[in-house]
Amino acid sequence: MTTALFWFRKDLRLKDNLAWTKACESHRIHPVFILEPELISNSGPYRRQQFFSNVSALAAEIKSIGGELSIIQGPARDVLARYIRENNIDCIYFNADTTPFSRQRDEQLAKDISVPINTFWSGLVHPPETVLTQKGEISKVFTPFYKKWVTLPAPPSVEDSQPIFVDAQQNTWNETQDLIPSTSNQGYKAAINRLEKFLKVVDDYHESRNFPSKEGTSFLSSDLHFGTIGPREILHRLSSNREGHRQFIRQLAWRDWYSHLLFANQDIPTKAANPSYDNISWRDNPEEFENWTKGQTGYPIIDAGMRQLSATGWMHNRVRMITASFLVKHLLVDWRKGERYFRKMLIDGDVAQNCGNWQWVAGTGFDAAPYFRVFNPMLQSKKFDPTGIYIQRWVPELESLSNAEIHAPWEHDQATLQKYNLMLGETYPFPIVNHADARERAIATYKEARG
Repeated sequence: MTTALFWFRKDLRLKDNLAWTKACESHRIHPVFILEPELISNSGPYRRQQFFSNVSALAAEIKSIGGELSIIQGPARDVLARYIRENNIDCIYFNADTTPFSRQRDEQLAKDISVPINTFWSGLVHPPETVLTQKGEISKVFTPFYKKWVTLPAPPSVEDSQPIFVDAQQNTWNETQDLIPSTSNQGYKAAINRLEKFLKVVDDYHESRNFPSKEGTSFLSSDLHFGTIGPREILHRLSSNREGHRQFIRQLAWRDWYSHLLFANQDIPTKAANPSYDNISWRDNPEEFENWTKGQTGYPIIDAGMRQLSATGWMHNRVRMITASFLVKHLLVDWRKGERYFRKMLIDGDVAQNCGNWQWVAGTGFDAAPYFRVFNPMLQSKKFDPTGIYIQRWVPELESLSNAEIHAPWEHDQATLQKYNLMLGETYPFPIVNHADARERAIATYKEARG
């Protein structure tokens, strides 16, 4: 049999992994993971921890079936060609990705090595360039994309593979060995456990997903990002005949759409999809940006979300929208700065999803929120955290306030606040901006950019 190098990337699983299955059909396998210094350095501590733990879980799974995951440190463009030569590799298999970094790296790799390269798509329900309009283009509006997306038959989950490994290779964790924490909550098995837990509550997803104090979301975003579970396997566990299921299926379609858009528009991370909004006169006040990152804006729902992010590397999706809108519209900070901050801090910091959602909130993207839509933090807080449970958890200095007082403490008299030992400007900040004034300023600034 010929020998294939299988390069694990954002597909840290063996089940429902199309490239892995194809490689195992007719080759002996060298399983390899490459620690790319650039990707690791651009990740915050929570995502790095999640990453190392998931790779460790994959290594343990491969070892349990008789193989050894070789882990190589260094840029792929430098180390892969040498590894292929030294190990008499006949061909290489991997799953493709849509990000500019991955596509440029893969194009260079094709020039640097002489063995055949076989690529597949396992990170999306439908690969890029398969959900197109009658003109053969990807729709710039989500609803037509979705209507076409749901008519396409979902690719089946691939069968489990029975790999034949080459002789076990020396594992080369080197200095990263001590960075790998327990794998008990990571890898494919943990992802399946999260899916099973979600399936017990998915019928209420359409109602509960907007409330950050409830466990109404799937908590699978990081698993989908690292590929510890595939979206097709999730889709096959859902029913289009039930509302909660349908709403989550729709989220899988959004995920595909943003990835397809990035595949077709590689400058989405750096340029507004709507070119007129590249002329916005951003204020970019560094002190206000820092207050936002630290959860010290004086708006409780904003501060709760940003503190959750700092403490856990995760934030509820509804609160992501509120905090992102506040940065862009209230503070007029360039959406690209917020996007980069979120992508670094989030355990699920995916380029396509993060950029797509930030451009949506900023009003600069495809099918985005209109420029005059400015989330009112107080109304959002009252609607989606009505009893203040979420705020109380992450902003403990406000935990004694009543349901009515906690959303906008500055609206209440000082005597009332003193009963709870709350001194605005001392124990908790005053709002760094007035909502009404900021809204007017944002709309005027966007109008000016539009010309």
